Amino acid sequence: HLSMISLLLSILIALSLVFYPEWYILDICATLLSIGAITIFGISLSIPLVMVLLVALAIYDVVSVYKTKHMIDLADTIVDLKLPALFIIPYRFGYRFRRKAGGIKKQVKRKEREALFVGVGDVVIPGILVVSSYARTSSLIIAGSVSIGIMLSFIALSLLVSKGRPQAGLPFLNAGAILGYLISSLILYGYPLGIT
Repeated sequence: HLSMISLLLSILIALSLVFYPEWYILDICATLLSIGAITIFGISLSIPLVMVLLVALAIYDVVSVYKTKHMIDLADTIVDLKLPALFIIPYRFGYRFRRKAGGIKKQVKRKEREALFVGVGDVVIPGILVVSSYARTSSLIIAGSVSIGIMLSFIALSLLVSKGRPQAGLPFLNAGAILGYLISSLILYGYPLGIT
């Protein structure tokens, strides 16, 4: 019965994406995708490896957003194609994503930011450390502290994005995740649990 329900839900979501790609449909798909990716990578990778990954991808994000700018072009294409690779958070009630023409760059030029766009990678990459830290330490406090670090850094990032310019998210979010892990681990155990 569960497999049949899963199949029917998958078909319903796929049809919704094709025929009614509204922001909340894309957000549901992006959420399911993120949960799966975070879980798989989080239980598979050790904490030191995750930290190396977070630092490396944060550097890549800086280069791709500010230097080569190809990440902005990629996000623009994703918005135009209405793919579930972004979380869309409307600034106002009644926002309709599927009726919007033009990508992120056009909105920035016209200064008409009606929604906050967050890449799935900005959720998945730091989220891996949440799962990995719990899988390796069995500490809900450490995993929760990583989550709090991510949320606090997301608030700071949102304030910058609200000023109108696209921002590299991973330097903020990954730093918040790593600091949340290190601070909580050092306070509770006196050393980075799960690394040594």
